[in-house]
Amino acid sequence: MKKSFIFDKFIHNYYIMRNLFFLFFIFLLVNVSYSQDAQEIIKKVQGNYKDITDAKASFSQSTNYNSGGSEKSSGIIYIKKEDKYRIETKKTIMVTDGKTAWTYTLSRKQVVIDYYKEEGNTFSPNKFLFNYPQNFYSDLEGEENVSGVPCYLLKLTPRHRGNIKSAKIWIDKEAYLIRKITIASKESTTTYTLNNIDLDIGIGDSKFNFSTPQGVEVIDLR
Repeated sequence: MKKSFIFDKFIHNYYIMRNLFFLFFIFLLVNVSYSQDAQEIIKKVQGNYKDITDAKASFSQSTNYNSGGSEKSSGIIYIKKEDKYRIETKKTIMVTDGKTAWTYTLSRKQVVIDYYKEEGNTFSPNKFLFNYPQNFYSDLEGEENVSGVPCYLLKLTPRHRGNIKSAKIWIDKEAYLIRKITIASKESTTTYTLNNIDLDIGIGDSKFNFSTPQGVEVIDLR
């Protein structure tokens, strides 16, 4: 039972990573149907993101569960092509170098290690990023401010029924960077807001490895 709970929690953390990647790169190679206004905005966002090698940003996350209850968190995300990422919050550090994945829960003093997988219940950022957006229509819904920054608001509607019911994305009108996203699923509605976005800052590969601190329990699922 204990191992099953740990594994389920590990998979849940992967889905958090997936959504954060979605926030950064949803328009990298999209093949969606959209209005002309939305198309022009998407092309400019693509132009900003297609050539970047790495990125760093602070983020805040709020989730409201359909069954009741909510949770909030914040932290820092680091990303490097192709499959490297690191997410740090007050409670958890999640890291992958594209081969191995680590989830370190600070309160438990426990790290779960697994292979980075592209099948089963885990996910591949490349597979998700390049295939997932094909399932959406996109429309320009209007304009709104995010933390005082004027943004375009785009609404994404899935072409087919699935876990994701809809999504909204706020894009900086001047910098054409994604500032906020709301994802509504069958289970919850989650909003991510990005701040202090830095692109191509030369993040070293060592950032995407994890050294287990002394005295920490290791759960190795490999």
